[in-house]
Amino acid sequence: MKKIIAIISILFLGLTIWYLGIKEYDYQITFKVTTSPASLYYEVKGLKLWGKNEKKENVTLREAIEFNHVNQEINKQNESFILDWNFKKVNDTITKVVVGVMSKEHSINNRLKVITGSSTLINGVRDEMIQFRKIFLDFSKKYKVEINGEQEIPGMEYVYIQMKSKRSDKAQVMINNNDFLYPKIIENNLKRGGYPLVKVNKWDDKSDRITFEFGFPILHQDTIPELNGLKYKHTSSQKVLKATYYGNYRNSDQAWFKLLEYAKNHNIKVERSPLEIFYNNPMQGGNELDWKTEIFLPIKD
Repeated sequence: MKKIIAIISILFLGLTIWYLGIKEYDYQITFKVTTSPASLYYEVKGLKLWGKNEKKENVTLREAIEFNHVNQEINKQNESFILDWNFKKVNDTITKVVVGVMSKEHSINNRLKVITGSSTLINGVRDEMIQFRKIFLDFSKKYKVEINGEQEIPGMEYVYIQMKSKRSDKAQVMINNNDFLYPKIIENNLKRGGYPLVKVNKWDDKSDRITFEFGFPILHQDTIPELNGLKYKHTSSQKVLKATYYGNYRNSDQAWFKLLEYAKNHNIKVERSPLEIFYNNPMQGGNELDWKTEIFLPIKD
């Protein structure tokens, strides 16, 4: 009997040492979301605020591994803690999310409170995660992305204006410049040869800012007049990865993420400079899931 008690005591002591001193996190939260790891990665990586009533930025990015992992420090008035996000693809539509939570100053005390269910930190994070999952599930129903694979697109001639913005602000910047672009095409006596487009020239992953061209294809002319307020470009045919996106144009970057993930999974080297062609006029309204955009990522030679 004494031997059994001794064994149980040793096991209990070992478990206690592991739980209070060795275990990586104070608590771990796991859930699944109907979206891609890449989409979740960029959404989480871009978080600046954590908490319902927070108005000042309180999220610091500590580490990021593309599509797989994000580590953040959250600084609230009465607590600082770490969120360690990990994303794993379950299938083509579902991603498993595992989030480790650890208090920076009161980890041992917090772990003891977890046992009794009295940890305000963990209870608060758990509530935020439930809300985060709900918001993301609702968001994922607002668009569709189809991967069309490798293709070759012909060259084209187009005129454009060049702009810079946060990736998430691209659509609004386009709207703000519509009133400038359209009259300039008429003013320069150009004939449109296709649908409006966006060509991203630079995408800074750290700042998540993009430099892009917003313009229209034009029909070929033997001579191009001196353009007033516009720039001209002639591209050659190129190999690309193509996706078709359906939804509001402000979220078309979801197709960028899908293409980057597809390229990584299939060992295809691509340039982070997507070309988007928009086939519907949002001003005419209608069901956003009928709005079509074709997205192309250039394949490196």
